[in-house]
Amino acid sequence: MKILKFALGVRFDFLKDEYTDDDVSFILNELTKTLSASEVAGLHMFGGLAKLDETDSGGVYTVVFTNGKMNFMRNLYQKINGDAILRSCLDQRIPFIQNNVVRSFEGLETFGVIGEDGRLTEGSGRDVVFPQAAEPRKSFSEDGSVILAPNSFKGTISSAEAILHLRRAFRKRCPEKNLISVPIADGGDGTLNAIESAVFAMRRGMDVTAPYGDKIRAEYLVIDGDKAVIESALASGLAVVKDTELDPLKALSTGTGELVLRAAHEGVKNIFVCLGGSATNDCGLGMARALGIRFVKDDGEEAALPSEMELVRSIDDSDVDHLVKKAHITVVCDVTNPLTGENGATYTFGPQKGADKDALDALEKGMKNMETVLNAYTGRSVCSEPGAGAAGGMGALLMALFGAEYKAGAGAILDIVDFDGKLNKASIVVTGEGRIDATTLSGKAVGEVLRRANEKGVPVALIAGGGGDGAEKIVNEAAFVELCGPEEDAIKHFDEAAERLAERIARM
Repeated sequence: MKILKFALGVRFDFLKDEYTDDDVSFILNELTKTLSASEVAGLHMFGGLAKLDETDSGGVYTVVFTNGKMNFMRNLYQKINGDAILRSCLDQRIPFIQNNVVRSFEGLETFGVIGEDGRLTEGSGRDVVFPQAAEPRKSFSEDGSVILAPNSFKGTISSAEAILHLRRAFRKRCPEKNLISVPIADGGDGTLNAIESAVFAMRRGMDVTAPYGDKIRAEYLVIDGDKAVIESALASGLAVVKDTELDPLKALSTGTGELVLRAAHEGVKNIFVCLGGSATNDCGLGMARALGIRFVKDDGEEAALPSEMELVRSIDDSDVDHLVKKAHITVVCDVTNPLTGENGATYTFGPQKGADKDALDALEKGMKNMETVLNAYTGRSVCSEPGAGAAGGMGALLMALFGAEYKAGAGAILDIVDFDGKLNKASIVVTGEGRIDATTLSGKAVGEVLRRANEKGVPVALIAGGGGDGAEKIVNEAAFVELCGPEEDAIKHFDEAAERLAERIARM
C-alpha cells in the first residue's frame, strides 16, 4: 500500500471473531451516506484486516484513506466519529490509526482513487459511490448514553464477554445509542485485559526482572496519558515462574518495581498497582530496590533477599526516584489481610508460593521485623491496614514508603475508567451478574455500580441469571430487570435477555 501525504485508518468492530463481505458492504454504504464526493475527492482508499497485536479481534475491519493533508484527515475522522451509526461501529479500544502504524500494513484491498464524481477508479471499486451531497444523518451525542457495566456470570461468561454480547444486542435493536463499556474486575489476574477490552488504552512493554532473576517481557497500560495500570502478576506472578522450583526465601518483586519506575518516567502522574497472584513474599524488598530504596542491616549492608528481612534495621531513602515520589500511587486489590499474623501475607498465601513450615516461620519472622521498621518509618500501624498483606507485602511497602492509597478492586477499576464522570452523560446503566441476592449489595461489584448510579440519580437495568434471598430489594430499585434463566445454553439465554432489555431501553 502506497501512502501519499497523510494516512488515516478508521477501525470498525463487528463484535465477532471474523467479519463478512456483508459487514464490509454495510460500513462502506454508511460511509457513502455520511461523506460527500466533494469531501473525499482525490483520496486513495483501502480496506482490510489490519491486526495491531495478538489481542486484536479478527472482526475489526480497517478502512484507510491516504493522500490528504493532516488537518484535512483530522476533520475527516471527526466527520466519521460524529455520525451516530458509524460511531457506534468504531472499535472502542483503538478507533483510529495514523501514518506510522498504517505504513506497516500489507495486503489491504485497493478500493481505488475517489474522483470528483464520487466514483472509485484504479482499484476494485467495490461499487462504492460517494454522492455529491451527503444525506441528513443523526449526529452522535454523549447525552443519553447507555453504560454497560456487568460483572462476570460465574462459570459461563466473563465481564468482558458480557459487554460484547450486550453491545451486539444494542447494535441490533437500537444502533444509534451511544454505548459506554465499563469493565468489572477485582484488581487481580486479568485486570489489564478487562480494562483494555473497554477503554482507549495503550500497552507498554519492557524487559523486567522476574522473581528468580531471569528477564521476562511484561506489559502495563497507559490510559489518557496520565494513568498507568500495572498488574504485579505479569512481572512478579506465579504464572511467570511456573517452570521454576519455587523458593519464596529468594523470590523478589523487582519486576513490579521496574514497571512502576518506567511508568513514572513516562510522565504518568497516577499509577494504579494491581496486586494479586504474586510468587513473592519479600514485603516488596525487590520492588523497593528498583525504586531506589535500600533496607539496611546492622552491618550497614543492604538486605538483598527475603531471607535477610529479619536483619533489617533501617531504611535509606536518599536515592529514591524523584518521579516515583511525585506520583500518586494506588494499591488495587480485594485482599484485606494485614502484613503479619495468622491472617497475614505469609501464613495465608505463603504455601501456594512454595513455602513449607520452616520457610513460613522464617518468612514470618522477617515480616514481623519489616513491620516494625515500616511502622516506625511512617509513625503509624500501616502494616495492620487493609491490603498491607497483598502480593507478599508489596501493599505494605507501597503504602508505607510512597503513601499509596488502598482501594478495593471493583471500586478502583470504576475510578480508573472514570465511571462517575461517565454517569453525568448517561440515561441508564446496565449491570448484572449470574445471581443477584443479598450479598450483591455487600461490597460486590454490582452493588458498587448500583450505589454510584443511585447517588447520581441514573436509573439502572439489571440482567442476571437468577435471583436468591434478598434479590427483591435489588429488583425494586431497578428500572428494568431481565433474567436469563437456566444455565443450559447460557449464552443463548443471555443473548435473548440482552435483546429484550435493549428493546425496552430503546423505548425509554
